[in-house]
Amino acid sequence: MPNHLKRLPVPPLQDTLHRYLARVEPLQDERQNRRTRRAVLSAENVDALNTLHERLLEYDARLAASNPQSSYIEQFWYDAYLLYDASVVLNVNPYFQLQDDPTIKDTPETAAQGPYGAHTVQVRRAARLTTSILKFIRQIRRGTLRADTVRGKVPLSMDQYGRLFGSSRIPPGPGEPSCHLQTDATSHHVVAMYRGQFYWFDVLDTGNEPIFATAEQLEWNLYSIIMDAESGSAAAPPFGVFTTESRRVWSNIRDYVFHAEDCTNWRNLKLIDSALFVICLDDVAFAADQQDELTRSMLCGTSNINLDPRQHQPPLNVQTGTCLNRWYDKLQLIVTKNGKAGINFEHTGVDGHTVLRLATDIYTDSILSFARGVTKNVVDIFGDEQREPAAEPAVAAVAAATAARAANLITIPRKLEWRTDNFLQSSLHFAETRISDLISQYEFVNVDFSQYGASHVKTLFKCSPDAFVQQVFQVAYFALYGRFETVYEPAMTKAFQNGRTEAIRSVTLQSKRFVKSLLDQDVSDAAKIQLLHDACAAHSQITKECSQGLGQDRHLYALYCIWCQMQDSEKLQLKLELELPLLFRDKSWATMQNNVLSTSNCGNPCLKSFGFGPVTANGFGIGYIIRDHSISVVVSSRHRQTARFASLMERTLLEIDRIFKRQLLATKSAASASAHAKSEDMKYLLSGYDYFDVSVSG
Repeated sequence: MPNHLKRLPVPPLQDTLHRYLARVEPLQDERQNRRTRRAVLSAENVDALNTLHERLLEYDARLAASNPQSSYIEQFWYDAYLLYDASVVLNVNPYFQLQDDPTIKDTPETAAQGPYGAHTVQVRRAARLTTSILKFIRQIRRGTLRADTVRGKVPLSMDQYGRLFGSSRIPPGPGEPSCHLQTDATSHHVVAMYRGQFYWFDVLDTGNEPIFATAEQLEWNLYSIIMDAESGSAAAPPFGVFTTESRRVWSNIRDYVFHAEDCTNWRNLKLIDSALFVICLDDVAFAADQQDELTRSMLCGTSNINLDPRQHQPPLNVQTGTCLNRWYDKLQLIVTKNGKAGINFEHTGVDGHTVLRLATDIYTDSILSFARGVTKNVVDIFGDEQREPAAEPAVAAVAAATAARAANLITIPRKLEWRTDNFLQSSLHFAETRISDLISQYEFVNVDFSQYGASHVKTLFKCSPDAFVQQVFQVAYFALYGRFETVYEPAMTKAFQNGRTEAIRSVTLQSKRFVKSLLDQDVSDAAKIQLLHDACAAHSQITKECSQGLGQDRHLYALYCIWCQMQDSEKLQLKLELELPLLFRDKSWATMQNNVLSTSNCGNPCLKSFGFGPVTANGFGIGYIIRDHSISVVVSSRHRQTARFASLMERTLLEIDRIFKRQLLATKSAASASAHAKSEDMKYLLSGYDYFDVSVSG
């Protein structure tokens, strides 16, 4: 699995400064831009940044010598996540929803006939996916996971897979400034949750072989957990809600638990921290028309409180939403009662591309596992992971059984019992009310655009699909608000050793020209198409530079971190304190950090949807998947005009298609006559106003 890659380059300082100016210019007026250029290019700023740049190069050289498997941005990036004190819910953790399993029927009639009654679909889906995850873990630990590549040619860094399982975000201890990421590379157990209750059991033996060879062997464990939780006379406290708290509050609670005379709770926490991952079995089902609510459940959990005194079940004024059935400090596999499945993950140590590989492999394997039960001649995507010669089946079985006995593995689920007192009871109550408040502040809208997708964009529009969709977001936002805001899209830098991401800044001078042209009746179709091509070409060029480690955001952030370290460090014994460079004091820096449109493209046929929360109070979180014949978008915000913004995306997609088709079919004379024709889609973009009612010249 390990591969030898080049180190992430530290770009030349002058290149970074010029890229920064180019990225910020479209977001400023002329006067602001002149002021920013003077500050950024001033001798005072350049000298100060040069000092920091030299120190960054020295730091990178030391890293290369002491730890070749590293990158200059890696620790700074960890710190950015781990120093974050607010709740990770909606602020840090994203989610992936997998496509439904077509081999598992979720009709009420089928479920009632299954061996697990109403939970048959859920148990079977969870067991299949868990079994596939265990195969994935086996490959990671044996070093046989097939290397990631770009188009089968460019190898990518595989370092993040070591932090995918057995990892947990641990709140700061007393006197510690930040959280830390803990990974237990020897973990062999999972934690399963149902209605906020915790159970654990071993799933790997001492040789990292799955104990449950088939999903069917695992099903009874999961069903017994559900039955036990439902039959319990007194439910245990939902300790998972503590992971929704701010890091400071969660730290205080853990410290209280650590110092308690009874060690039961502390042992429970350590058991959860070290688990491979968490299986969240939800006691709710979501219909096809409840996709927005399913998104909420996957991303942050639902809040459901009965306030009707005429109803006796569930108890009055008690939280029963799925927000209690989570442990947000770890990777979570979430499966609903009707078999909808997804992954919610703690983002510190891994990026979306890594979790997407996991999602792709386990979805594919879980589907193929059904086919393997019917016929032997089915490809096994995990079938070639063993490098050593395979042992005889009988010998291997005896060896596995012997190892299991020697290790005294726990294969039957054990419930975690918690001890509570007045402090913990009140802390649980206030944690629940705070996460309920947080959930109520957000809304989610799913856009499933099925008129066309990547194939149409490439063949008819002649554009990069990702660059094209980024223009659509800008058109929709400008049509609604009449302005351009900072847009963020991550570019993967895993072509370098321990690479993470770089920031693609999607707003360019070219994109602004295109957006305004689309809303201007005096611009011909041919001109609009050319401006779209120019905008997409500019976006693609920026994306290429970022993927080569030649962006500006990570470099400047590292310089800022070096400056912060210099202010705090006494080891350097500086005679003169270095002032904060002018660039970081300029308003443009604050503008670039305020990502009003935070976007991410994470597409794969195995995904149904993908999303995350907005990163600013006035922003939108936009997760999108571009398929060959459709485009799916999940939009989140703190109750801005989310549905209206999402509908404008759809209308923009239709309007651009109409322009291309008209241009394609029209003759030269007909094109001239129809170049100023109006469309209902255009009027919709302008909220019912006509061309002449809305100014696009600003």
